[in-house]
Amino acid sequence: MRYDRAAILTDLDGTLFNSKGEVSKEDRAAIRAFIAGGGLFAVGTGREPHNARRHLPDVPLNGPSIVLNGAAIYDFVHRRYVSSIPMDKAAAKDVLEHCQNEGWPLDLQVYTTDGIYYASPLEIADPGFLRIHQPTIYQPMDKLLDKVWIKTVLLEREVDALAPMRAYLKEKGYDKRLALVEGTTDVVKVGKYQELLPKDVNKGTGMAAVRQLPVYAGRTLFAVGDYWNDVELLQAADVPCCPENAIDEVKALCAHVLPSHNDSALAALIRDVLPTL
Repeated sequence: MRYDRAAILTDLDGTLFNSKGEVSKEDRAAIRAFIAGGGLFAVGTGREPHNARRHLPDVPLNGPSIVLNGAAIYDFVHRRYVSSIPMDKAAAKDVLEHCQNEGWPLDLQVYTTDGIYYASPLEIADPGFLRIHQPTIYQPMDKLLDKVWIKTVLLEREVDALAPMRAYLKEKGYDKRLALVEGTTDVVKVGKYQELLPKDVNKGTGMAAVRQLPVYAGRTLFAVGDYWNDVELLQAADVPCCPENAIDEVKALCAHVLPSHNDSALAALIRDVLPTL
């Protein structure tokens, strides 16, 4: 079947990845068939490109992808950034330094166009969170100042450790200078984290940037996601879809509710939905 007029951009965690963090054989086979038929397959993820690629060793990504929750577009074929939006580094730096000075139990990550850096020591990092954010290295804050900051992540190592950080951020007015994305992960004991992004950036603005690329011209854009940070992506898509395990607010936005991430949602999209359109 031909898919020359279609493009799919999918979230990873909870969508393309099953509960083991893997891509099923069915999804991999369907994606290869989709690309062979002329389709463009890409991701719309909060992950950094090299980290995403580590978890997709045999999944082809032939379309420029949304990474870092919309703060950048990355071409996995040519291994280069198409575009990136720097964050307010002064505001983000002050927040991270304040967290360090106060000794709050938080993992502090800085994402740059060079990769992922831990601004808090790796020796005290949560092992599960550190494991899923490779490749990464520790770099003291003063060694990061000459880099372009795209995103920062603050992970709780103790319950409610983010609360004083959020209060400080609001007190300083940084919530007006940065975009804030809350998230959870099941790979660590506490599991809550806060992302700081460039102001007014999200996966939806990433989708708008993708639409402007010549390679996507004339194609119907399908998006698949499951969580809060996918809302704008789905709203900006031509055909929003989600797996059965998505939160209710996401399901309400979608034209198609697919099987769960543990039942090869992407294969169902390619096999059952695309041929009907």
